[in-house]
Amino acid sequence: MSTTTMAAPVRRGPVDLTARWFLIAQLRLARWVWGIGIVVVAISVAIYGATAETVDSSVAQYALQALCWLPLSVFIGLGLAYLPAHVASGLTRRALSRGALVAAFGTALGYGAAFALVLLAERAVYDAFGWTWSVGFDDGTVASAFLVASTTAFALSYTAGLLVGIVYLRHGGWWGTLTLPVTVGPVVLLMVLIPIVDPAQLYLAAGAALVLAAVEALVYDRLVRSAAVPPKR
Repeated sequence: MSTTTMAAPVRRGPVDLTARWFLIAQLRLARWVWGIGIVVVAISVAIYGATAETVDSSVAQYALQALCWLPLSVFIGLGLAYLPAHVASGLTRRALSRGALVAAFGTALGYGAAFALVLLAERAVYDAFGWTWSVGFDDGTVASAFLVASTTAFALSYTAGLLVGIVYLRHGGWWGTLTLPVTVGPVVLLMVLIPIVDPAQLYLAAGAALVLAAVEALVYDRLVRSAAVPPKR
């Protein structure tokens, strides 16, 4: 006589379900971003190596801008579209806020890790050809600080995307646009600061990005929890 033990189905909580929905949307984008981006970087490195007299700078580092702004735009769209469906499904606004923020910070960590792998692969190619690889004047401490600052920049960018979306949803186009210097301005400022090559300043920028991301996450949470579902048009 044999007995079969049936595993109990895994039940996901509302925060997990919400985070999963946001992350799936970002994964759809990530497949294209990273697939196309790696090809573009490889071609750019080949052209750089074939044409430049001295190869001494990373090419992949310039992908930072795209890695910040493309997912940010998707988070704006998700923030605008998801609230009515979420509430109609019987889920709470608190679950929406927590799930969306988990997805934003999770996406930032994933992009930061992937960006680090691309930079390491590029560095290995440079070493194989005898080129000098750097993201500044020092290829060690500056590179590490650059990756930390980049990951925190992703966190700030994606949190800003959520905040922009909920402001547009709640207060309309005029207020959504007028508040862009507050919601997105810190991201623009950080993009200006990251190209610096002093490790201490990069870590300082990373710390500031985390603080700003926490502030934007708190504001987003407050706005989501008190949001009304827009009427159908």
